[in-house]
Amino acid sequence: MKSSTWYFLVWCIGFSLITTGLSQLQVVGQKEPIIALLGDDVILPCFLRPSTSAVDQTVEWQRRDLTPKEVHYYSDGRDNPDVHNPVYKGRTRLFEEELKSGNMSLKLTGVKHTDNGFFTCFVPKLVSTVKTSVIQLIVGAVSQPVISIVGPKDYGVVLKCDSGGWYPEPEMTWEDSDGNILPGGPTETETDSESRYTVRGHVTIQKTDNNMFTCRVQQHQINHKMETQIIVPGGVFPWSRGQKAGLIIGVLALLAVAVLVGLFIWRKQKKEKAELKRELGKWTVLCVVTLWVNKKHPSLAEVCKNKHQVPQNHVGKCVMV
Repeated sequence: MKSSTWYFLVWCIGFSLITTGLSQLQVVGQKEPIIALLGDDVILPCFLRPSTSAVDQTVEWQRRDLTPKEVHYYSDGRDNPDVHNPVYKGRTRLFEEELKSGNMSLKLTGVKHTDNGFFTCFVPKLVSTVKTSVIQLIVGAVSQPVISIVGPKDYGVVLKCDSGGWYPEPEMTWEDSDGNILPGGPTETETDSESRYTVRGHVTIQKTDNNMFTCRVQQHQINHKMETQIIVPGGVFPWSRGQKAGLIIGVLALLAVAVLVGLFIWRKQKKEKAELKRELGKWTVLCVVTLWVNKKHPSLAEVCKNKHQVPQNHVGKCVMV
């Protein structure tokens, strides 16, 4: 009797230990989201811990927001693609050579924006209280912003920035060369048929030392950003009030100088004309002729206007008396 009781106690203790060991098995994944860009290949982690073979287990990867919900189905030592959701057919696989070490991670190829969501790793036949692990996949898409000059406005210049193909919705900011955030207008947002976002923003900038400005588009959820810089030619900027005032003052100064010079020339010419008129008033002219001195008629007497000696071949204006 005592022997039977002893064997029963040993069996209970052994069974308890075995059960406790089995109950310690857990499906373990990753708490942090998996972040991927459109078109990437990603691995969604899932393991048995402590490390135990999962070759004989049934492993189900699911998207419980879809119908059918099966992303990948493994049972009886092989995959069963017939039950996979059509969206995931040919895009998923397990690392079968690592199943014996408890690695049930799923490789997903050619990530699409529709893959954004929660994936469940489920081991239904596992003798454990923790049979599932849920992991979030965040799929992002980015593109290079494009800056263009719209034109002058008031005393500044309007710039436009466009960037399309983003997912999830991004945020757009403008900065100067010192990293200061510039106040822009509201960002315009559009979505295409694949739910990808196009953002567009405007900003009015003022002239700086280097006229360098940056448009930055950032997706905080996937921690990705793209930016483009532009150097705006100085000639694009309209003149400031000070420049316009300086131009007006300069033009007026030039006009004043021109008037003074013109007045000086006019007065000088007027004075010269008056002196010439006064000089001519002293002369009495009866007839003005031009003669060759060495061919003059003997009976002619000539008196030169200036009453100086006249060379023999001089052509002069003389008064005949």
